[in-house]
Amino acid sequence: MALHGAYAFLLALGLGAALTACSGPASPDEDAELAPSETSESPTDEAAFAQDFQRSLEGIWSTERAQGDDAEVIYAFEWQATSGLRILRDGVWLHGTVEDVDLANETLAFHIARNNGPSETVTFRRQRATSGTAGFTLRVTWGLGQTDDLGFVRRLTDRDRQEITLAITQASVLPEAVACGGDAPPDSLRARLACSDAEFAELDRGLRTQLVELSARYPDGDRTAAAVVRQLDACTTPACLREVHAQWQAYFDENYDLGDVLDYL
Repeated sequence: MALHGAYAFLLALGLGAALTACSGPASPDEDAELAPSETSESPTDEAAFAQDFQRSLEGIWSTERAQGDDAEVIYAFEWQATSGLRILRDGVWLHGTVEDVDLANETLAFHIARNNGPSETVTFRRQRATSGTAGFTLRVTWGLGQTDDLGFVRRLTDRDRQEITLAITQASVLPEAVACGGDAPPDSLRARLACSDAEFAELDRGLRTQLVELSARYPDGDRTAAAVVRQLDACTTPACLREVHAQWQAYFDENYDLGDVLDYL
């Protein structure tokens, strides 16, 4: 009887060892379930934070100077998912792209490319307001070291967005690289005076801006612009150019709403 019990004990012990050998060690997957998961935390989405930084700049900003409204510089920032950050300075489109967003130092590097002048990188730095007040100011540092300190004026309205789009459209149609005289025939009186006389250069620049806006906003704009150009190019004396400019300016003032693209405030 004792022998039979000992035999049964050894048999059970051997069977247990065999079962343990067959099952093998715990699988790596089982161990991994017990360990903290390294993929449970999403990586920091720097691109999303960079977009949030750009969106935070959107609005109308102005320099904080005490010399009066004429001394102020107006900036308009707009962020779009398709085209990114768009910036106007006193109504002039800063044609460029965001090169870098430094979240730690709250700076944005914006590269401006120019066809008729040196390109440069402008830095926009968010500066937190003094303790106890909300918001921030902007320090603008240009490539050669000039700076503008900006204060927030207001958020963009739908009209602001339309005017920003119009200003960019104008700049695309009439790029900054256009030589003096614009589309005037090179040997015409208009071209010669626009390139040599400050009075006519100013008249020509103003007129070209109005004609682009006219074509962009009014159904009959192209036809009217063509008529203006024909009359100007037909002039053979400075007096004729002055008279044609004056006549068309009076016509524009009476029949169209032009020249208010820069009127943000």
